[in-house]
Amino acid sequence: MGFLAFGIWFLLSQIPLESIPYLIHVREWMGIWFNWLSSSFFAGLVGVLTLLLFPGVVSLTLGFFFDEIISSVEAKYYPGLPPRRHQSFGEVTASTLRFANITLLVNIVALPIYILLIFFPPMNLILFYVVNGYLTGREYFELVGLSRRQPVEVAMLRKCNRGRVQVAGMLIVFLMTIPLVNLLAPVIATVFMVHLYNSPKLNG
Repeated sequence: MGFLAFGIWFLLSQIPLESIPYLIHVREWMGIWFNWLSSSFFAGLVGVLTLLLFPGVVSLTLGFFFDEIISSVEAKYYPGLPPRRHQSFGEVTASTLRFANITLLVNIVALPIYILLIFFPPMNLILFYVVNGYLTGREYFELVGLSRRQPVEVAMLRKCNRGRVQVAGMLIVFLMTIPLVNLLAPVIATVFMVHLYNSPKLNG
């Protein structure tokens, strides 16, 4: 998360002040208060964007290692499963890219609501976990499920168990927001989703 925050900070710092209409006039009007308020706003914006983008960036990166993690867990805990459905590199990459784009788009749309709910804590955090929990739970579930079933079957199974998938996604997002823990959170999340997907309650 630290690297992502630094990247966002670097990109935003490259935007010249003169390129933002009327901001120069605001700075002249506010004087020394402008520097304090702009610095606080800048730091807050970096933090918000980091939280919003982190789940999608993590899943995008992890997508290249999903297959190996899933295979290891299934070989150890579910040796009796039939052979997995072959997924090409392009299919996995397309799926992870789609999730990253959807996560970014949904959070951008929800950003005004996030900002409004800053004044009504902890409603902003609840919205963040609900929205990203849904997106993350859905994506992890589908990435695990598509190795065993066709997309239509996976979608039906997910809809029949949307409550469990939602809660699982929220737990995953929560782990991703804890410093240091978030370094291992994607691997833990993948292992957890493999167990959830193969649980008798889900497939009963």
